[in-house]
Amino acid sequence: MQENTQNIVSATENLDFNVLNWDWNNMSDKIFTYGLQTIGAILIMIVGFWLAERLSKIIIIGLRRPNISISMLNFIKSLISIIFKILVLLVALSTVGFEVTAFVALLGGLAVGVGMALQGSLSNLAGGILILLFKPFKIGDYIQSLDKKGTVTEISVLQTVLLTPDMRTVILPNGNVFNNPIENYSKHGMRRVEIKIGIGYDDDFDKAKEILLEVFKNEPLILDEKDYVLEIDEFGDSSVNLAMYGYARAENYLKAKWKLNRSAKKALDENGFSIPFPQRDLHLVTVDNKKAQFKINQENN
Repeated sequence: MQENTQNIVSATENLDFNVLNWDWNNMSDKIFTYGLQTIGAILIMIVGFWLAERLSKIIIIGLRRPNISISMLNFIKSLISIIFKILVLLVALSTVGFEVTAFVALLGGLAVGVGMALQGSLSNLAGGILILLFKPFKIGDYIQSLDKKGTVTEISVLQTVLLTPDMRTVILPNGNVFNNPIENYSKHGMRRVEIKIGIGYDDDFDKAKEILLEVFKNEPLILDEKDYVLEIDEFGDSSVNLAMYGYARAENYLKAKWKLNRSAKKALDENGFSIPFPQRDLHLVTVDNKKAQFKINQENN
């Protein structure tokens, strides 16, 4: 018992000796330095997170368009905010002396793994964001992409939805849409109405042109007469084919084209023009009856 007591006293004395021999000045400097770094990291996180929210809101305000849904804007805002906050967290960790290289490598490895697993979806996500940023088309535009034509009815994060003239719904992945040629027929708010019509080789071209120009001038859906084009397009087998071009509002394209077709046909009929159609001449050759009978008898024998 007495021996144990002596050991405890000896250990206490050694402890007191070690504590007394600590370099308190060096430790106080380290505590002060680490404290400042910790306070700085906390301030960086507070200010950085606040700035991340503000910047994401500013970016969303810049992206706000009538054709972009609220859910789409909220998704983009959340994505931007998360990216900014991760960057702020890395800066804060590096401030307190944390080695962020391994952490970044880990995040990179995870990102590569997730990216490989979701390669198609991430491509469509990136395509949707790029479509919203660069706006090659908007809801209501008539476009052609991936050999599909239709009016854009929806632009979501992953896909673009088209409505064809025959009321079929076509769903296109955004990644493929953005990485392939896009024809936007409604970008400038108007479309060129093209009509081809034939007259006979014996008909008066100048008279036909005068009649058809009046058709253009009397059609209210055609925008401006200075943009009319009416010339000979080609010489066909049975007719001289004329090219008629004019411009109409994009939403009136088909209506204008149909009305011009009817009006052109009616005007040419009223002025004695016949729209030619392909014809064939058949020549019948008579055969001498005796020669024909002789040939038949030979075949029978």
